[in-house]
Amino acid sequence: MMTTARRGVYSLVIHVKRGLSIRVGALGPQRFPKGYYVYTGSALGPGGLEARILRHMRLSRNGVAYSRPFWHIDFLLAHEKASLVAVVAAEILRKLECEVNQSIRDRIGAEIPVPGFGASDCRKNCESHLLFFRGEDVRSKVAGLYARKFGTERLVSFGV
Repeated sequence: MMTTARRGVYSLVIHVKRGLSIRVGALGPQRFPKGYYVYTGSALGPGGLEARILRHMRLSRNGVAYSRPFWHIDFLLAHEKASLVAVVAAEILRKLECEVNQSIRDRIGAEIPVPGFGASDCRKNCESHLLFFRGEDVRSKVAGLYARKFGTERLVSFGV
């Protein structure tokens, strides 16, 4: 019996230990100050949440640069000064990454570190799908937002 992949929306919480500068594809050279970042994306394709998030986790743990990075987040996750510290995900069959991103931005109070980051296909005028929080560890706030928005029964756990 074949099982179908769980699809949904996810947010990666990334800690940058010391400020860094990296080239992010077509966005060019970018600065990332020390602090916490939240990147929100969706995984609605055949591999679903598990395939997408495991790819991000593998990149973060190993610092393995793919021969050709595919997403903007690949450039940040591969850097040794950036650590993936939490993953929050919910199983949902609609593309809600913009709505979740905007909720995190508005309710937790984020800055936009790199305009256009992860938002190439954005249709809701998100300035960026990467949000920045100076020094504040936002893991529990992001998890709480997901629990309120989707209910605990839709949350998908990924140990980092």
